[in-house]
Amino acid sequence: MLTQNELIDAISEQTGYSKSEIRVMLAAQNDVVASTLMNCERVKIAGVIVEPALRKATKKRLGRNPATGEEIEVAAKPASVRVKLTATKPLKDSIPSVKKLRARMAA
Repeated sequence: MLTQNELIDAISEQTGYSKSEIRVMLAAQNDVVASTLMNCERVKIAGVIVEPALRKATKKRLGRNPATGEEIEVAAKPASVRVKLTATKPLKDSIPSVKKLRARMAA
């Protein structure tokens, strides 16, 4: 996994900006994305669309305990908001092949 410090190093090397400037830019980027989400708007950043999404409320229902088979009551849950991330086509096209990923996971 690429850590934030490694990301800052890589961006600094590619752009020639100092690491402190990159840190400030990433912090500002986080603030802008957060405020945009608070305004219920979408943001496209680095090949990913970030948007608020509504998770619907669920009603109270009967379920089963898989271990005992006993019927149990599953509580109702209120509606909630979550952050939805969607990869754009260029990002999806850049993923490795199944063969390459399996080889990487096996190593």
